Amino acid sequence: MRAYSSIDVMSEYLERPSGFIANLIWSMSKSAKVQLEITIPKRLFLKGELITETVREETEKAFSYSDLVDLLVKELLSYYHHQTNPLKLYRVFQEISSSFIITRYYNDSKDELTKVKVALRKSDVFKLEMLLADIEEVEGEHDLTVERVLELHYVNYMFDLLQGNNDESVSRIIKEII
Repeated sequence: MRAYSSIDVMSEYLERPSGFIANLIWSMSKSAKVQLEITIPKRLFLKGELITETVREETEKAFSYSDLVDLLVKELLSYYHHQTNPLKLYRVFQEISSSFIITRYYNDSKDELTKVKVALRKSDVFKLEMLLADIEEVEGEHDLTVERVLELHYVNYMFDLLQGNNDESVSRIIKEII
């Protein structure tokens, strides 16, 4: 089975330890955070920084870039769990991949990209890997990874904000945190 992320959580899930203590430690480690590195446009990274700063100021609570990406992951996973149609999501990812904003930054202006480390729960990375495995099961081999899905979803989210298609987004984040 191929790895769907740089940390390959699915393989770890397959190597479940035996014995009570080892199994307990393994179960507790599922809620641990792991770091992934994504590559996003510098301009949209700064937009995300502005959003996190706004949320911190308005809620007076800690809110990091990883927290913003984590909310986007939860949104994606919620959609996936309620839709249960991996092909529909795959088509959405393909559509986003060929959008103007993705082409502009990832194909035309690679020097305008920056690498960002984000911390996500291992169990969420596992769910995203399973989504990609489900897509491959019904669609065949594809080149998506968890990191690529995060990049696509993040850039699409920011582009929607810039176009005014997601006006209440920051307000919803603030309400969720309060």
